[in-house]
Amino acid sequence: MRFFLIIVLIAATIGTVSAADIRINNITTSNITTNNITTSNVTTNGIITNNITVSEYNITWNYTETFSGNDSIAYRINIDKEFGNNDSFINAWEVLKTDKETRKKLKGLLDAESDVKINNEAAGIDVIDVGSTLSPELFGKTHIADTIVNRYNITYRFKESIFNASSIWFLGQANTSVTIVLPEGVDVTDTAGISNVSKTISNYTVVSGFFKDMPVSRGEITLNLERNTSVRLQEINITSPQETDNQTEGNATKPLAEAMTMIRDISIFVVGAVIILLIYIFKIRRK
Repeated sequence: MRFFLIIVLIAATIGTVSAADIRINNITTSNITTNNITTSNVTTNGIITNNITVSEYNITWNYTETFSGNDSIAYRINIDKEFGNNDSFINAWEVLKTDKETRKKLKGLLDAESDVKINNEAAGIDVIDVGSTLSPELFGKTHIADTIVNRYNITYRFKESIFNASSIWFLGQANTSVTIVLPEGVDVTDTAGISNVSKTISNYTVVSGFFKDMPVSRGEITLNLERNTSVRLQEINITSPQETDNQTEGNATKPLAEAMTMIRDISIFVVGAVIILLIYIFKIRRK
């Protein structure tokens, strides 16, 4: 998805990683030889999986990005050049900078173009959180061919309930796997832009497959939705109206109590004043 574009941006900023950039055992070679595998080109092609969970008023989109073998070497070199001091070693500070910049660039891409639409509209959908957990395998020497697994998550919030939607659209990376979980009470009537599609229906609907290839390595999936009226939606905060009524009754009786207190105080004052006046008149008459 969008973090794939971030990797491309990093590579574009630092230039192409060439074989001449790779040094193993302090020997510069024209090829990269790791685990008896020799290749003349190194790219940062990660394997991406998408897991999307749709709730009534929000979406959680989790991405897993995996680099292995020579791709993991190239990925580390990119980080070392872009966010480090190009010393063939990645320390904690460089990983922290990578994490910060990845979130920043991902948020910028989402601000430029939303990757979620409801009823073909991005209005009313807000990104409320962008998170990332970079692999601990990033730490250490750059020229080690192993497996790096990065995890990203984005949370979106809807202003309108998904139960009122007729379609939902997702923008992803072409040819990457995707699993979409929809809430109970929402049926998927049709799918577009997803290959090898499978649909599982139990208490909720799960749609799985791959983003179809489109121009510029884009993938776009559209799910046509329909409210399942046979499913009774769970009532939320059922006690809240009662609590509100009690609060309203309390608020209504509060001014009355205050008025009664004021009347009592005034009555006491008047009675006291009358008594004092009578005493004064009685004394004058005696004289």
